[in-house]
Amino acid sequence: MEDYVYTPSPDQVRETNIMQFALKHGVRDLKELYRKADDEPEWFWPSVIEDCGLDFFKDYEKVMDSSEGVQFTRWFTGGKINITYNCVERFSDLDKPAIKYESESGKKSSISYREMDRMTGKLAGSLKEIGVGKGDRVGIYMPLNPECVLAFYSIMRIGAVAVPMFSGYGAEAVRSRVRDGGIKTLFITESYSRKGRPVRMIETARTINDVTLIVHNSSELRDNEHDFYALVENGEYAKSEYTGSEDPAIMLYTSGTTGKPKGTVHVHGGALVNTAKEVKYYMDVKPGDTLYWITDLGWMMGPWSIIGTHALGATVFVYDGAANYPDEDRVWDIVADNGITLLGLSPTFVRLAKFNGIDRPMDGVRLFASTGEPWDEESWLWLFEKIGRGSTPIANISGGTDIIGCFLASTAAIPLKPRCLYRGLGMNVSVYDEDGNDVYGSVGYLVARKHCPSMTRGIWKQKERYLETYWGKYEDAWFQGDWAEMDREGYFFLYGRADEVIKVAGKRVGPNEIEDSALKVREVTECAAAGVPDKLKGEAVVIFYTGKSSDDVQKKVRDQIKSDLGKSFSPKYIVYLDSLPKTKNGKILRRVIRNVFLNLDPGDTSTIEDAGALEHIREIGLKLSA
Repeated sequence: MEDYVYTPSPDQVRETNIMQFALKHGVRDLKELYRKADDEPEWFWPSVIEDCGLDFFKDYEKVMDSSEGVQFTRWFTGGKINITYNCVERFSDLDKPAIKYESESGKKSSISYREMDRMTGKLAGSLKEIGVGKGDRVGIYMPLNPECVLAFYSIMRIGAVAVPMFSGYGAEAVRSRVRDGGIKTLFITESYSRKGRPVRMIETARTINDVTLIVHNSSELRDNEHDFYALVENGEYAKSEYTGSEDPAIMLYTSGTTGKPKGTVHVHGGALVNTAKEVKYYMDVKPGDTLYWITDLGWMMGPWSIIGTHALGATVFVYDGAANYPDEDRVWDIVADNGITLLGLSPTFVRLAKFNGIDRPMDGVRLFASTGEPWDEESWLWLFEKIGRGSTPIANISGGTDIIGCFLASTAAIPLKPRCLYRGLGMNVSVYDEDGNDVYGSVGYLVARKHCPSMTRGIWKQKERYLETYWGKYEDAWFQGDWAEMDREGYFFLYGRADEVIKVAGKRVGPNEIEDSALKVREVTECAAAGVPDKLKGEAVVIFYTGKSSDDVQKKVRDQIKSDLGKSFSPKYIVYLDSLPKTKNGKILRRVIRNVFLNLDPGDTSTIEDAGALEHIREIGLKLSA
């Protein structure tokens, strides 16, 4: 394993939220805290609730109840709690900023906690007036602006279920989620600017029948449409409903590679408690912090960062423009101009910044965080050494939409190795082999050995799919589907999705290992590795990359992979592309690329920001296979 490149001093460790929590309970060693959290959930989760200051309207009777089987564990049973109350209403006397906002054009604004409570309370009252009730699913099809946050909280405030959707969806993607979720009311932004061009969301939304639209930034309204701010101003203020701990609060759709996307259901108690825990102890959020995560409300990290930050009384920054417009260092300007102290980003964002030669340290940021994909070592070190001046820790986290949380997370309180993650606090994670045995120092499957509060309570209207997806591989263990490695110190390393693992002549390798090697070639900006059928080897490696196109670069890539991984993993094809298909928040979609290259059904492509690249990949694949 790699040597540590960051080791916090004893004083730095003591000042972190996670160490303060440990010391409060007489635990002086963090490894002991992690052990207690895994082994003593009846102690740990109530202690988290108390430490985060979360309020129940009615105390819960049991911390957890697995009487119907571990797959159907319920948490904080009998309790009454509401996410919006804990994130908004209980801070209603604070005039500090809850939300800071900057538009792509540079317009700035902010909303205080006091204002956020008034606005969400009145918007919630209007929702009731137009017929939205407890349990109804309400969609949010908006960019990451203050209004999407207000919509999000107003829905949960009355006990309805918020269904965020990726702001880049086309009509069919929105329509399918509206249809699947039985959504009758949809919040939208009429239009906004991205890369200097207007994005007309209203035109997409108006293709959907039998849905009431609540329109922000409206220029004209049609029948069955309401103006967002008219509802805010005219509504009768509504207090937060006394929702049950197990009442649904949020439905997040995952993007499947085959079949229709899964609507994962999350509840008021578990989602709030675990998210607050993670943002407090992994992000180390304190009341004076401003957190900015480069994301979208339709991705898990949008609700996660908003709920976690507001539950702790800190400030969220939102931005609805492109991260590289009008200049490649736009995010650097945002950080400097808005007092960002905690910044969440993706490895792809860092790789592009490195390729573009940006050399501006972010001195105001005291912690970076990342998720969405595995790191390559060079980019991780570039962020740490160049942008963080070798002193800013990186909280690398990994979880999923299906748990609205993280199974793995490094923190500012532990020594860091390049690319590393650490075991999640209270998440009972391990790496199993095919037979369900713990494995150290070799690659296996990431699992959770016990249930945790934020796990989805099911896939909407698909009970069997839920059981098969998460509980079908191992008895009584949650299968996350990630290819991972762990050591006995508690560190983890990710190597991509398990169903993306490449098997060449009987030898398994994660795509990230191949990509990490290819990215050592200076002329390669981004890359994706995939396995394709091969008559001789079973599977062969294909590399798709961006950067400099030349035979010399491709030879360097091939030689580097041979040197690092061995001759058997030498790529069959190395394919240059102008851009790699990825989501709006920078996640490269390997399985989509592979399937399109093989002229197969790519599955759900609704999250891709630039779908135009797919046809070019298909043409290359057909040409090479001819």
